[in-house]
Amino acid sequence: MGSIIEDELFSSSLIKNLHALDFDYIPGELPHRTEQLKKLALMFKPLFVNIAQNAYIRGPVGTGKTAITKYFCQSLVQIARKQGKILEYVHINCRKRSTNAMVLLGVLNHFDPRFPDRGFSVQEMLQVIRTHLQRKESQLLLVLDEVDALLKKDGSNLIYDLTRFNDETMRTATAVSVIMISQKDIFTGLEEAVLSTFKRSNVIILEKYTRHELYDIVRQRVDLAFHANTVLAESIDLIADIASESGDARFSIELLWKAGMYADEKHAKQVVPEHVRAAKAETYSVVTETKLKDLGKHQLLTLLAISKRLQKEDVAYATTGEVEKTYAITCEEYSDEARAHTMFWNYLKEIEHAGFIRVKPSGKGQVGKSQLISLPDIPAEVLRGKLEALLA
Repeated sequence: MGSIIEDELFSSSLIKNLHALDFDYIPGELPHRTEQLKKLALMFKPLFVNIAQNAYIRGPVGTGKTAITKYFCQSLVQIARKQGKILEYVHINCRKRSTNAMVLLGVLNHFDPRFPDRGFSVQEMLQVIRTHLQRKESQLLLVLDEVDALLKKDGSNLIYDLTRFNDETMRTATAVSVIMISQKDIFTGLEEAVLSTFKRSNVIILEKYTRHELYDIVRQRVDLAFHANTVLAESIDLIADIASESGDARFSIELLWKAGMYADEKHAKQVVPEHVRAAKAETYSVVTETKLKDLGKHQLLTLLAISKRLQKEDVAYATTGEVEKTYAITCEEYSDEARAHTMFWNYLKEIEHAGFIRVKPSGKGQVGKSQLISLPDIPAEVLRGKLEALLA
């Protein structure tokens, strides 16, 4: 039994660096976030003359809020060091530490891992932090990630205390700067006193990634994580298409990782679109037996024609023209008459609307108004089996 596990653990893999597929991994460059990094750098310029700054970063899941903050803060620490300044950077996830005391304990553990986890009030803990900063003659750069969890549980008192921290001492070398990160707009829930200490202009709003941006992110991770030429361009295209619905970079990286795992499981030489479809089916599949049973016979035949066209492992898309030809042949196989072009188009629209396929305009070089059909949700081979069983 142990040898089976050992064989799998040490078998050859298409992946050369698993860390590059980790959500917490920060690459050397952040694609499509240069403008936001420049804006942060401008906001935090006063830090170098010991003036604290606060900022707020907002955006939906997978838009790079945490990545951009970690990248920026790590860079800032290094640049400060070159200037002979000490900047202590602490990143707190407020989902895990959702009370004021737990947040401050996280900060204190950065300075002293043995600091007792009970017996100190919030004000006493703030005082200990001040002592640490004064002793080291350093500033603190504190990131409160998913800060809405903290605000919901304990209100905004701690934010107020931290932003007024610098008022209580003229030793400005010990300034505390705060970066808050959240998916939701938190300003509506903050008290006036807190808002007055927070510059409303120091806000960065991250939009969902576009398909083109997701393609670049996946391409970068392929180069970092996989051996050369082991991921087909069609697979990257398909991942970008699937993830563009949510604009979520995390989801695109998860799909890439799972597709790589599937390819390894099959001992394949490359990650092909069929592996991507299998990865998507595992994360969240729209294709269920019940939904398939809701389709009429010719919608099922159209879907079968698509799965036949896409069953070749290296194919991510089929043109509508190719599918229509295969549909006609498939109808013959099932002793039925193929419907006219207009009806066929209706079937395509219906199964697209039900979430089984995605249709997009073809690129340049394609004749006429042909469109490209992809199956984002299930391996073509698996779908073909399900459909043939239903039609039988």
